[in-house]
Amino acid sequence: MSYDHVKILITDSNKDVLKKLQNVLIEQGYEVFAADSVDKLLILLKINCFDLMLLDVTLPNINALRIIESVNSANNLTAIITSSNAATYDLAIETVRRGAFDMLIKPYDVKDLLSLIKDALNHSSQMIRDRSISEEVFLADNVYQFMIENSLDIQYLLDRDGNFIFINNVVTTLLGYNTSELIGKHYTTIVYERDLDKARFRLHDKRSNSPMSQRVEIRFKCKTNRADFLYFEIMSMTLPRNIKLVASQNKMDGATTFGIAHDVSLRKKVERIVHNKSSYDHLTSLPNNILFHDRLNLAIAHAKRNNTVFAVMYMDLDGFKTINDTYGHHVGDNVLRVMSNRMLNCLRESDTLARVGGDEFTLLLPEVSNNDEAGIIAKKLTASANKPFYINRREHILSVSIGIAFYPEDGDSNESIIQASDRAMYYIKHGNKNGYQFHTKVH
Repeated sequence: MSYDHVKILITDSNKDVLKKLQNVLIEQGYEVFAADSVDKLLILLKINCFDLMLLDVTLPNINALRIIESVNSANNLTAIITSSNAATYDLAIETVRRGAFDMLIKPYDVKDLLSLIKDALNHSSQMIRDRSISEEVFLADNVYQFMIENSLDIQYLLDRDGNFIFINNVVTTLLGYNTSELIGKHYTTIVYERDLDKARFRLHDKRSNSPMSQRVEIRFKCKTNRADFLYFEIMSMTLPRNIKLVASQNKMDGATTFGIAHDVSLRKKVERIVHNKSSYDHLTSLPNNILFHDRLNLAIAHAKRNNTVFAVMYMDLDGFKTINDTYGHHVGDNVLRVMSNRMLNCLRESDTLARVGGDEFTLLLPEVSNNDEAGIIAKKLTASANKPFYINRREHILSVSIGIAFYPEDGDSNESIIQASDRAMYYIKHGNKNGYQFHTKVH
């Protein structure tokens, strides 16, 4: 869609962030209105109709849920994206349940926001097109056809070979396919590639003529660009042989399967958000201690099966407490984000860096099997930590103390290998700091 004359209302409790966002969106060709308070937000909503709103739920005195309900009741084609911090995470989840398109956790990447804005606008555009053609949908021959075409779910019929002989117009609204292009096509045409095996087994099982229904969760591909796929919970059943069907005014005797596909993408989105909340550190977005232990258990199981070795590092930032106590937790949190990103840039995709609390981090290196390889990575981490950063225009330098342990030499269980790396870290921490120590050389 064209983004000319698209009106966007943005809010943020931080005026500097708000100004930066406004400039970025204006450069993208949007017409942008900004509000840094609830009063200004409400005034703008009264005098303008917006295509999209970025709603900061951390604005002082804001009732985000009431604003979303008010906007949706006045004009449900306004897309809403909420932004929040860790403290308002639960509120942000509720905004999605109440109708927000999606949410962002601060601090977020501007590129992620721009991508989400395009997705939200494309979704709204699709809804507008659907409304404009709703009156052109053919009139049903009877009340059953009327009910099918006005259902919120995709309903379909498959012949004996698994080809569509009927599918209602909801498939256009949800997935972007015209019904005419699917009739006669095999149902796997719209099944997401990774779910093909499950679909072949569950959606059209020709080994049984039982009329019993079954439920399965399958992803369907979107024809439009707003998403790669959507999640559906599908109930399908084999129709009794004595049922005669009429579809598109033609008698169809060979239909064997009836299915209803209910869109559960929103539920999956909320489940993903809840999962991330329980598995990731909200300050740094790194895996937390729970997820780290899960991945460590997998690494141990893999090493046992293949008789291999891997490394675990325990890391503590030197000098962080002084900065946190001197400048406050807000500055300290920003420092932790900076140091986390620096460490991530030293690692490979297969490595897992986790924040386990305060200024302590653990690192799983599944493909490191000896001191030399571990030493190279530890040197990269210490060098990265030693780079200066600035607070109130004053230069500061932190360092990191690293303890290194190997499975199974230093520990053959989840707890023992972490304890070994922790002991090695304390050895260097209470010595010269700013370096690394192997557990085997502690004693």
